Amino acid sequence: MPAETMSRSRRVAAAVVAALAAVFWGFFWFGLIDLLVVVVQDEEFHQDYLLESGWGLLYLVLFAVPLVLLAFRPGRSVALAQLAVVTMAVLAGAAWAGALPQLWNGLGLALTVGLLAALGRWRGLRPRRPDVVLAALAAVALPAAIAYAEPLARNATVTEDITNGVSHWPMQASLALAVLGLAGLAAVTRGRLPAWTAAFTAVWLGVESIVYPDLHGSLGTVGGALAALWGVLVVVGVELARRREPAQPG
Repeated sequence: MPAETMSRSRRVAAAVVAALAAVFWGFFWFGLIDLLVVVVQDEEFHQDYLLESGWGLLYLVLFAVPLVLLAFRPGRSVALAQLAVVTMAVLAGAAWAGALPQLWNGLGLALTVGLLAALGRWRGLRPRRPDVVLAALAAVALPAAIAYAEPLARNATVTEDITNGVSHWPMQASLALAVLGLAGLAAVTRGRLPAWTAAFTAVWLGVESIVYPDLHGSLGTVGGALAALWGVLVVVGVELARRREPAQPG
């Protein structure tokens, strides 16, 4: 249900929950802090710069940013759909790796999404025919995302990097799945939010991989360049799609 048709009490409750959730997942769950590790050059985490950045990108950029939007626009369906996609990616990574701590983490995200959906009376999105360019970009990224995520999910040999009791390795696998899923969401909604946040994540990790090609979770020099290019193309693709036809309401 659009925010304009919600009762005032529901709008206020939805906005408050979204704002509190944004602070919790974006800050207290170390979204901002982990993203800044590479910026402040904390040598304690040097080998895990990419994994720290991945945690920060997932919880601050991919999850907290739509929460901030929902604090101002309760019930906005594209933002809620993005939260659902990211949550499913975290749960999928937990199942893939058999990581119980990440499973509980994912259920916490699901609780957040469910509460916001209930308060916003979200009825979901009506899928549209996928935009050809964005769908092609998602399809091209699929094998690369799986190839990147698989060794991270099964991390059987490398000492784990832990935040709040949760390993960064399978969470980094979930990040790859989330970026892929958001590209698909952008293809069927023409939404800037999933496209731009997924693109920002790809460009950040791509550039960081070029700078640190040998660290844990790095895409390497060539892979990093391709990821950054892919992110740019996603932005171009969604803007062209929006020019060809209006975005879906909500």
